[in-house]
Amino acid sequence: MSVNGNFVYEIEIDTMQDAKELVGIATKLKGKIVLKSGTKFSVNAKSLLGVMLAKKLNWADLKIVMEQDHYHEFEKYIKN
Repeated sequence: MSVNGNFVYEIEIDTMQDAKELVGIATKLKGKIVLKSGTKFSVNAKSLLGVMLAKKLNWADLKIVMEQDHYHEFEKYIKN
């Protein structure tokens, strides 16, 4: 889904292995990719520490926001 020129998808990270894999995917891609929860919290999806923080704090309503549409790369984590 496109919002304000960015692509936004609701995601779910179930395990720390999922967090590591998500960062591994994000670091290989171009453009800004962040994880957001509401309007207050945002972390760089290319940062393992940031993604692990998102997992540990169990953010509700976790979304991935990307400048380019990388839906297929993150499809495993996107909620349907």
